[in-house]
Amino acid sequence: MSARLAVAEEAPPIIEIVDWGLTSAKEVGSEVSPDTPTGLNRLVEGPIDVTRTTKIHACIGTSFGILYRMSAVDDVGVLPITVVVLHPKISTPDGRLMEQSSWPDTAVSQRRYAGWVFEESFELVSGSWTISLRDMSGKELNSKSFSVIAGNCPIS
Repeated sequence: MSARLAVAEEAPPIIEIVDWGLTSAKEVGSEVSPDTPTGLNRLVEGPIDVTRTTKIHACIGTSFGILYRMSAVDDVGVLPITVVVLHPKISTPDGRLMEQSSWPDTAVSQRRYAGWVFEESFELVSGSWTISLRDMSGKELNSKSFSVIAGNCPIS
């Protein structure tokens, strides 16, 4: 019986996706993020407005993502994670071909945001986009997929 308890106590915290879809948030800065097509990661603060959908029209300025939190906190207050976005092939102006973008983040018991904003025309690619939350060993803790369609953008 004690072996079962030890295994249960060693179970990793669970990451729960609490909302997803088109998003709007206040940008408060950016940080260098070499594993992204633009080389930058936007930093945002809440509240984050979400229109729940998995169908995204890729237009410059459109953002989508997930709100998540750590649901099994126990003694872990902050869990370092990596946000990985799996996407169709993006050809960057510097010649890189990318099908994955990533950056470090943390999971806590409060809601956190991970998402994507289309900033450059070379990022506007149709297909399946998946936002994956992974522990530091690369194990997926949770993910959400979106169907992205490029084009049909309003003229601004």
